[in-house]
Amino acid sequence: MTAALHRLEPHFPGAARRAAAALPRERAEGADALGFTREAGRDVLVTRPEIPKNGNLPFFCDWLSLSQAHPAGGLPAVDSGCVWAVDEAGEIEWKTVKRRKVEGSHETSVSITCDGFRVVFSGNVSRFGRRDNVFGFDFWECLSRINRILASLGLPPFTSGAKREEIRRGSVRTVWSGARVSRIDLTANFEAGGPDQAHAVMEYLGSQHVGRKSGRVLAQGETVDWGAGSRRAYWKCYVKHKELIAHGCEDQRLVDHCAARGVVRLEGTLKSNALTECGAAYLGDYESGWAMGQLVSIFEEHRSAMTRAEKATDDLDELPRALRGTARDYMAGMRLRERMSNGTFYRHRNALLPYGIDIAVTNVAPFKPRVRVIELRPAEVPHWYQFNAA
Repeated sequence: MTAALHRLEPHFPGAARRAAAALPRERAEGADALGFTREAGRDVLVTRPEIPKNGNLPFFCDWLSLSQAHPAGGLPAVDSGCVWAVDEAGEIEWKTVKRRKVEGSHETSVSITCDGFRVVFSGNVSRFGRRDNVFGFDFWECLSRINRILASLGLPPFTSGAKREEIRRGSVRTVWSGARVSRIDLTANFEAGGPDQAHAVMEYLGSQHVGRKSGRVLAQGETVDWGAGSRRAYWKCYVKHKELIAHGCEDQRLVDHCAARGVVRLEGTLKSNALTECGAAYLGDYESGWAMGQLVSIFEEHRSAMTRAEKATDDLDELPRALRGTARDYMAGMRLRERMSNGTFYRHRNALLPYGIDIAVTNVAPFKPRVRVIELRPAEVPHWYQFNAA
C-alpha cells in the first residue's frame, strides 16, 4: 500500500519553503462499517473464498469471547461468587455468576465462568502472560492457548460440535451445537517509515469515512477511530510507539523500533451482531474456512482506507499547527487583512516569514504540488522479538 503526502514546490520569488492548500478529500462510498455494500436499500455481504486453517491472513487476533453449552453438565464450577436479588418473600428473582479472573504474568488476565453446564471465556489471549502483544497470534494459536487455560481449570476445550440446518423467518441457516464466538478483535501493524510519516497518515485518516462512519481524532492526533459506541463493530488506528509509552512499556528497544519504523496499528472489534450477520458466530464456521473468508473481506475493507490516503493528503509539517490555516487561506488567495485583526495579522506575518511566506504580499502564483510517497507496508517482526518472553 502507498500513502502520498502533497507538498508545494517553492513558487514565490526568494521563498525557502511553502505550505500547501488543502486538497479534495475522497470518501468511501457504498460500504458500511462492516464491509456490506448498499444495494437498492438492502445489505449485501461482500464475500471471499473459504480460507483453510493454514491460509495466509492479513491480521492476527487479540481479544476473543467464546462460550459453549454442555447439556450433560457435571463440569466443575468456576466463578468468583454470585450476585442475586430476592423478592419480599425471600424468593430469588434473578442470579448472576461473577466471572473468575485468571491472572497471568506481566499483570495480564482473562475471565472464565462455568456453572456446570456452560463455559464462558473472554479476554485478550494474545496478550495473556506476555510483556506485550505488538505482534500477536493467529486465531488458531489463540484458540489453542484458550483451551490450555481451560484444561488447567479442569474444563473441556471449545469444539465445533455438530452441524445442522434450521429455518428462521423463512430462510435456512447453518448452526452448530459447539462453541459460539461473540467477539473477535482483528489487528495488523503497518510501517510508514518514521514517526513523522506515521503522524501524517493519522492526520489523513481523521478526515476519512469508512463506509458510513466518519473518522474521529483522539489523543492529540495519535489515534483515529470509527464507530465508537456501535453494537456491531468498532475500529481504530493509532501510532504504536506512543501507545507503548502511554502504557509504560519497559522494552525500550521495542519502543524505539516502532518509532523508527513509524508503526501504525489497525484494530477492529467485531461484536456478536456483526459476527452473526456475516456467518462467523460459530466455531464450526471457522473450522470449515467460511468464517475466516468473511473476516478477511471485512478487514480489507477497512485497510483500504489507508490505501486511499495516497490521493488526498498534504504535508505542512514544517509549519506550526497554529499557522497552517493562515497559510492555506493565503495560498487560496484570500485577503487576510480583511479577515484578521491588525494584531493577529502582523503576529502571523512575522511567524510565517522564516518559512518564506509573506502574507502582506498578494499571492498570485499558481499552485505546483509535488508528491512525496510513503510506503505503507505490513510491519516485519524484528529477529530479536520474543513471542513467549517471560
